[in-house]
Amino acid sequence: MGNLDKDIYQKKMAIRYCLLTSSLPFLEVNVENKRELSDTATVVTDVDVLGIAIDGNGSINKSIFDCKTLGKTSPINRAFWAAGLMQYLDCDEAFVILRKKASEAHRLSAKHIDVHLFSEKQFVNYAQSYSMDFGLDYCYSTDMSSWQLHSRTFDKNSGFEKFGQFLNGELPLESDAVRGIRRLLAALDKGKGEFNPSKPQHAAIFLHSLMMFSLMMARVIHDFKSIVDYDADKDSFEKILGYYIWGGREAYTKKLKLTELFYSTRTSASQANELELNEWSSFIEMSRKLLDSPRDVYNCCLPLREMSFRSISKVDPSKDEFVVGLFKKNNRLRQFISLQARYLVRAAGLPKEFYENLVDIFKSLQISTTK
Repeated sequence: MGNLDKDIYQKKMAIRYCLLTSSLPFLEVNVENKRELSDTATVVTDVDVLGIAIDGNGSINKSIFDCKTLGKTSPINRAFWAAGLMQYLDCDEAFVILRKKASEAHRLSAKHIDVHLFSEKQFVNYAQSYSMDFGLDYCYSTDMSSWQLHSRTFDKNSGFEKFGQFLNGELPLESDAVRGIRRLLAALDKGKGEFNPSKPQHAAIFLHSLMMFSLMMARVIHDFKSIVDYDADKDSFEKILGYYIWGGREAYTKKLKLTELFYSTRTSASQANELELNEWSSFIEMSRKLLDSPRDVYNCCLPLREMSFRSISKVDPSKDEFVVGLFKKNNRLRQFISLQARYLVRAAGLPKEFYENLVDIFKSLQISTTK
């Protein structure tokens, strides 16, 4: 990740706005070419803050925030640039936060292309129209020092630099949630030898990985709820889920045949599935339980980020109260987080202590067990 100190006040405002509107914010997301044609990956540009939200119907809303304290480019040209980036990333709206006020005509023209042009003061007023909590430092995510500490866990010396770029840059922009899950499992499996559950930084990275897994699973579960019968028997459920995960019946059949040819003509379908997605039977069980409340899979993301930040920050009782409040309002959060954590540890071959650490966090926050 880049230098978080640049335009930090505006980024803080963008993050707090995302939190107020139930979006999951990401800082300094690198944007790469759609298809790389050189030997070295090229970064086209970056998004200062990216907000991702999934509503109760499964619709995804993505917003970009362009934070500019320098005035080298006119406001309307910044709006045109933001509109182009918004289209490139398939986002829904863009916010350009400027140090100085843009003219009313520029703001109206920008609004026509779904770009909001605001000065810092105008943006504060706009955000406060949602909630006066905008100005409060009420959780770990509203404190920029948490983001700075978290960013340093992925620096060159930690051994997690590339993994951080993947988690914070590539995965938030992944258009195929199933592919995102596969890539995350593969990345964790590849780097599992680097993880030490006794280190707070590694605990934070695990919880952040779990947050990204939950974000991908939220999209999968919302898709799947529209195509599966809730009273389907185990075999039918597994078959349909298999077809969905592998991109349809034809793609599934081709994959199965290729697997059988490569390994053995006697390889069973369940064994072939295991070769592609680890702990397939556990994935099926987890998916079926998450279908009980698809919207709450996404709702797991904010408490997971809070716990990730908390792992490396000075514990603040008032901010702990906010975290506890999230679980008190929704008794499915602990259940769903535990389900996904248990699967992720098993599927990626991570030390089981990561799951045990999560249980300890629940205990320290006095979050009761739910069945």
